[in-house]
Amino acid sequence: MRVSIVDAHCDTLARLSSADEFIHGRDDFHLDLPRLLESGVSHQIMAVCCEAHRGNEKEVWNRSAAFFRELQATEKPVLHFALEGCLAIYEGWSIPAVPLVASLTWNGDNPYAGGIGSSMNLTEEGKRLAVRLHSEGTALDVSHLNDRSRKSLMKLGFPVCATHCNARALCTGMNRNLPDEDLREIAARGGVVGVTFVPDFLADNREDATIEAIVNHVEYIAELTSLETVAFGSDFDGVDALPGGISGAESWKQVIDAFVNRGWPEEDIKKVAGENWQRFFKLNKED
Repeated sequence: MRVSIVDAHCDTLARLSSADEFIHGRDDFHLDLPRLLESGVSHQIMAVCCEAHRGNEKEVWNRSAAFFRELQATEKPVLHFALEGCLAIYEGWSIPAVPLVASLTWNGDNPYAGGIGSSMNLTEEGKRLAVRLHSEGTALDVSHLNDRSRKSLMKLGFPVCATHCNARALCTGMNRNLPDEDLREIAARGGVVGVTFVPDFLADNREDATIEAIVNHVEYIAELTSLETVAFGSDFDGVDALPGGISGAESWKQVIDAFVNRGWPEEDIKKVAGENWQRFFKLNKED
């Protein structure tokens, strides 16, 4: 079965040393243009992680932003820009496009909110930025917020998403995964959760992190909330290891086949593969 895929997260921009590496392909990357075209990806969201503690954050930002500007001419698949941490906004750096998605933080705290592992809450400045971004059509991503900041952001009342998170109930050792109450809250506001392929998010035991585990998380979230709440956010090129059975974007067929083998009807697979993200981004811009 060939379906149109929307992948809500990859870190490929940060790995590039030239735009040509993406256009012509590199075997040591998880994705590139030839593999996206071959695998049926119609929309790829490309993130730039931007946080102060890295030390070379402006250099990374400028390089990644320049690559995205070059790649915007690509007609298929459609490439979208995502902010992973909003330091660039705080510092007033040039942004190459209106972000389709923005996460207030990466893994650390910043002037806007608390990252994973901290107890810092969403700040007043963070609330103002979130409202501004939403009004401009940028979707707010809760993937890198701690539990406290995430709950505070959701209280602002507009739809939010998690571009690359899984169900905490199925993988309890990963605090980036979402508890049931937050999955329900995201669903109640019309949001979407992109199940990620990162092994540590799929299973507490690495050997259990397989394509079947991806299907398990999708089914769990769909049954807990609704079929319209769950989609994909691979995190290709953001991790060293991938689940068993996946080597990169060329493996999307195997992922889709796993749903076919579970008896999923084609119309439901199409929702998870891409239609749910497309509905959400349209809803967010109209809200």
